[in-house]
Amino acid sequence: MFRATVAILSVLGATILSCAAPAPSEHPVAPQRIVSLTPALTEIVFAVDAGDRVVGVTEFCDFPAEAKSRPKVGGYVNPSVEAVVALKPDLVLVSPGPGNRDAALAMGRAGLRVEVVQAETLNDSLVAIESVARLVGRENAGNEVVSRVRERLASVSRRVAGAPRVATLFCIQTEPIIAAGSDTLPAQILEIAGGRNVVAEPRYPRMSLEAVVAAKPEVILQARMDAPTDPGASPEEAFWARWPQIPAVAARRVVLLDSGVALRPGPRVADAAEALAAILHPGVSR
Repeated sequence: MFRATVAILSVLGATILSCAAPAPSEHPVAPQRIVSLTPALTEIVFAVDAGDRVVGVTEFCDFPAEAKSRPKVGGYVNPSVEAVVALKPDLVLVSPGPGNRDAALAMGRAGLRVEVVQAETLNDSLVAIESVARLVGRENAGNEVVSRVRERLASVSRRVAGAPRVATLFCIQTEPIIAAGSDTLPAQILEIAGGRNVVAEPRYPRMSLEAVVAAKPEVILQARMDAPTDPGASPEEAFWARWPQIPAVAARRVVLLDSGVALRPGPRVADAAEALAAILHPGVSR
């Protein structure tokens, strides 16, 4: 549960740092040794074809596969300043998050170039791709990635435009139940995919079981933070199976999602939208 909670914080982090991207004249030479302290930013660096310059990542940077082989510098909320400094990076990328502010400031005091890139909502994701691409000297590649993502999201929206909206609960965690509320990345992707979020509260509210029952979700999208360790029912599936009065449970429409795709702002937001559209509207042609 602790590992799951840490992973949840990595996607729910509050904005506590801010930093504008430097003007091109400040850093005329593209960085050659990059440390990424956020899974989403790691994905972006690789997506714009600068992954060969990544020399350090967090324990949660698991995509693409090449990222797993890079030296680890701690977690998202607790990166090791010493480990990062030892790698001698000429660029450190970080997103605002709970607990990482002091570490980021310490890296700056140690003389490292630290760039803070907001990545939380859908719009943040697209802006972050462009910002990171500019920072690593791959601006054109970043523009191309954003263009492809926008096209795929628009395609998903068009395909489900005529289908009825499906009442959906996007659950981040059970026991306690934490769900994606309005103006969050999961909610925004859900809307594109033809869903109707049953949670009106902003951010990621804690919900009672009674509130979930009253909301009558037709589908429950359940994020998984860790890979299953046995072939039987997952703890999340077992949790929801206890409440057959919920329409989604009665209809066997509790769907486990890879949190890396469903919750991570970055290049794979279009993958998430396509996957959710297929779950919510299986009869709609691709």
